[in-house]
Amino acid sequence: MSESRVTNVKRNAASSIFQNILNIFLAYISRVIFVQILDVRYLGINGLFSNIIAVLSLADLGMGTAMMYSLYKPIANHDNEKIAAYINFFKRIYISIACVISLIGIALIPFLRYIVKLEQPLEHLEIYYCLSLAEVVISYLFVYRTTLLSADQKNYILNKYSNIAKITIFCLRLIILFAFKNYFLYLLVAIIVNLGNNILMNHITVKMYPFLKTAKSDLERNEKTALWQNVKALFFYKLGSVLQGNVDNILISVFVGTIYVGYYSNYSMIITYIVSFVSIVFSSVKATLGNLMTSEENNEAKKLHIFNVMELINFWIITFCSVCFISLFQSFIELSYGKSYLIELPVVVLVVINFYTCNIRQTMWAFRETTGIFQQTKYITMVTTSINFILSLILGYFYGMFGIILATIIARLVYAWWKEPQILFKTQFKKSARIYYTRYIIRLCLCFFICFINYKLCVLLPINNLVFKFIVQVVICCIFPNLVLLLLYGRTEEFSYIVNTLFKSKLALVKKGKN
Repeated sequence: MSESRVTNVKRNAASSIFQNILNIFLAYISRVIFVQILDVRYLGINGLFSNIIAVLSLADLGMGTAMMYSLYKPIANHDNEKIAAYINFFKRIYISIACVISLIGIALIPFLRYIVKLEQPLEHLEIYYCLSLAEVVISYLFVYRTTLLSADQKNYILNKYSNIAKITIFCLRLIILFAFKNYFLYLLVAIIVNLGNNILMNHITVKMYPFLKTAKSDLERNEKTALWQNVKALFFYKLGSVLQGNVDNILISVFVGTIYVGYYSNYSMIITYIVSFVSIVFSSVKATLGNLMTSEENNEAKKLHIFNVMELINFWIITFCSVCFISLFQSFIELSYGKSYLIELPVVVLVVINFYTCNIRQTMWAFRETTGIFQQTKYITMVTTSINFILSLILGYFYGMFGIILATIIARLVYAWWKEPQILFKTQFKKSARIYYTRYIIRLCLCFFICFINYKLCVLLPINNLVFKFIVQVVICCIFPNLVLLLLYGRTEEFSYIVNTLFKSKLALVKKGKN
């Protein structure tokens, strides 16, 4: 990896880390104030509408990733005319997507009363839904050009202005909550600020790449065909992922009640922001990995080595997060919102297992999107989602929230966890995936063991003060799992590669200074 690539990875990673820390902080403070000022019903519909809108955004599935993949080669070759042609094509597609989402979203309004289950009806429900819909639709009108910044390893620019927008929304929403206690204005302010930010980022992108404004070239027919093939393949793949992640909450609303979606969203919000934090590692290297594979010769052994390195990083992070979730969730929710917002421990355990079995595949996703094996994997999540939906209806009917989350875990383990590695190893590494399966099972058992011991250490603490107990639990979670993993993996080839890559440039500067 060249020095410029490493520099871009570190710069993007640093800005993304700051952004996610900011997101977590702002989201947490906003949520605590939100539940104290507004009725719990608003918390429920806020989570539910987010899931419905995410499902409506299926029209976009595959487009962003396909755009990134299509731009890697012309960026590496400095082919400005081809880049502009792709961007012009993307503009037409995204306008169409905005229209489709608007029409489908409006068509769903009469069915909201069958999805939202509240003991006391909420006024202006349709208006709140339309505002949530508008925020998503507006973003599609300007986002097509900013994809070039991501593909060109300049995510840090997007992150900077996104952070300013988030802080602005946070401050305005606090004023609205304290001064007016109005959910309508709470939603409206995000639409206005995000619209302004999208327009600004579009302007900055054109300023950085002035050829986008003047170029009128169009893609050739075969290029459009290749792009659409990737889009369709990615659509089917990501369709399943989005349905798995959002239909669960809709079913919880139908089978258990919309208020319980609000309770569950307190947990899932934390997981969502932690997952975005975890994804920094992979999103930061994705453009670099894609650029590397299109501009340099790579053999199977080198690809497999990089895959194994990223797998170790992935496992370490996901295991650490799982330990923290299982040991800290209940104390954190009780401290933040009160005992009335807790969900049962067996459900919490399933939430953590669901997190692990999903996100342990981050490396797999990164390689799939940068090696272009879209066609071979397009039906994997659709099969998994079909199994998931059938099981969720059955288990959700009998066991409620516990059954719905359990169905998601079972569906993923029945098919997706073994099928995708089989394709990746066969097409990219020219090897059997047997070693991957063995390592997966061993690491899964190890994660369960660490989680169990760490949880017992935290629960058995003879401390009555909840705040002090939580602080001690955090210290245990930071030390114990990382110490175990360091003892087990600290001398591996992959760990040595990680350490050398992270600190090579710093060590070189130190040696240069001494000389």
